[in-house]
Amino acid sequence: MKAIITLISGFFGILFFEGFARLIITFYHRVEFNFYGISHLPADVWTYVILASVLTSTWLATMLVLTVLKTNSKRYSILFGVLILIWRGIEIANSYQTESGLYFLGVITLHAIGIYLAYLVYTKQESEV
Repeated sequence: MKAIITLISGFFGILFFEGFARLIITFYHRVEFNFYGISHLPADVWTYVILASVLTSTWLATMLVLTVLKTNSKRYSILFGVLILIWRGIEIANSYQTESGLYFLGVITLHAIGIYLAYLVYTKQESEV
């Protein structure tokens, strides 16, 4: 039960960080809020902000998940990645007509990199202790 709650909390952490970045953009430029994609963003620089928030939030949430669960870090990293992929699959299903395939590939790649880097940091830290 602890694992399920932790994985879901980490997932909501990712949604919060990315949604918060999108909310800042929305208020700053007074544009309509969209939870998916980058085609509606007012400038290219905001695309990089969203992509940076994806990588950062994935790394932070994965570190949180692995730190709380402490055992089977590889298994929980994979489960967390699957949970994120399910979410991105829903995003793709809802916005594939308006968004570039490169965006979807980039976001999924950034999630994978964030999870992998967090796993590496966590396992290195655990091996030194």
